[in-house]
Amino acid sequence: MRLDKFLKISLIFKTRSQGEKAIEEGRIMINDGATKPSSNLKIGDILTINMPLKKTIYKVLQLSENNVSKKEAREMYEVINEERFEL
Repeated sequence: MRLDKFLKISLIFKTRSQGEKAIEEGRIMINDGATKPSSNLKIGDILTINMPLKKTIYKVLQLSENNVSKKEAREMYEVINEERFEL
């Protein structure tokens, strides 16, 4: 499954374009490697998302090609670690 599509369907990002922008800015890695919006994502992959005040590490548990409910979206990943940064 495409990385940008997973970010939208799993509701990690509200829109696909927000996810694409974060990928293009280098804020998202798969298994500690560089990514692009079309990067292929598999179950078990580790996503690291670096935002200005937060770093979150996710483990991919499920993939879905179609939109799902909020409850189902939260079951698509597990938050492994989350760090918040102070200014």
